[in-house]
Amino acid sequence: MIGGAPRSEDSADGAPPVVEAPLVASVTRDPSASVAQPEAQQREAWCRAQREARCAVWGVLNVTPDSFSDGGRFLDVDAAVAHGLALAAAGADVIDVGGESTRPRGATYGEGYQDVSADEERARVVPVIERLVAAGLVVSVDTVKADVAEAAIAVGARYVNDVSMGRSERLLEVCARRGVELVLMHNRGRGEVREPFTVYGDVIADVRDELLAAADRACTFGVARERLWLDPGLGFAKTAAQSGALLAATATFVATGLPVLVGASRKSFLAALTTAEGPVAPPSERLGGSIAAAVIAALAGARAVRVHDVAPTRQALALVGALGLGARSRASQEDPRSDEGTRGGRPGVEGTKEAPWR
Repeated sequence: MIGGAPRSEDSADGAPPVVEAPLVASVTRDPSASVAQPEAQQREAWCRAQREARCAVWGVLNVTPDSFSDGGRFLDVDAAVAHGLALAAAGADVIDVGGESTRPRGATYGEGYQDVSADEERARVVPVIERLVAAGLVVSVDTVKADVAEAAIAVGARYVNDVSMGRSERLLEVCARRGVELVLMHNRGRGEVREPFTVYGDVIADVRDELLAAADRACTFGVARERLWLDPGLGFAKTAAQSGALLAATATFVATGLPVLVGASRKSFLAALTTAEGPVAPPSERLGGSIAAAVIAALAGARAVRVHDVAPTRQALALVGALGLGARSRASQEDPRSDEGTRGGRPGVEGTKEAPWR
């Protein structure tokens, strides 16, 4: 969107993992914010805290038969829910649930993903999201379809992760009306890694400008700007070299002022850039590159990384945070108020489970 490697979050004796409510972010509480504030002020205070917090970890949960890394492993609802709970126990702040593969067409993945009807996609993701939300987890739905997004939000999804960069007007309208967070991932066509989609004048400037244009368009359909996130779309309509350049330029996207989500986990460009000759490593053998990419993104100020291997990524990012690097400054880390953030939900300005305007 987990290959054949053993999951590090599984318990040693095979017993189901003990799930604690995930830490979404350790935020510095704004003492001027309270539930008595007007809604707009509360939202502004939460968004400020969101941007100051550490780099969050989004765990990938593919309820699909054909995703590039783990297709078919979690197509069963019970298996998907169990894996979502395991991701949360390993430290995932958000579980990103997808019911349609987005693997791009090209030399690596052949014909790419197969289209799935809205009905089928809903049937895959909604029962999983509903049970994860009931367990107290924060959930994102990875979809480009308005009907799927609407159904997922209805059962508790708080984010919509849109790999089409806001192509669907109806999807934008749903996000605006329901007031959820919207991630706009850069993409062209169906993400094919071939010309003309991979032709850029300046890949960093072009991707940034296309993302900002998509953000402006989303706002015209009523999506609040403070609800928008940007994702440079590594691996989608980009060569390995272009994806690497974009990862290295994460700070350029952070400088737009919108929170940035980076998804590099297990993608083929990691193997391509680190293999001088011979076959590239399969997805299950790209852990080192995946963690390095997450650290690079966090050091540049990314607000979240989307990963398959939660536990080792979380440990790596904990070191980034412990050294006072990345999205959160040492000053905010040392602020005694910084441990007053919440567990088990989207951080609220008063330590509530949800932001108070909900």
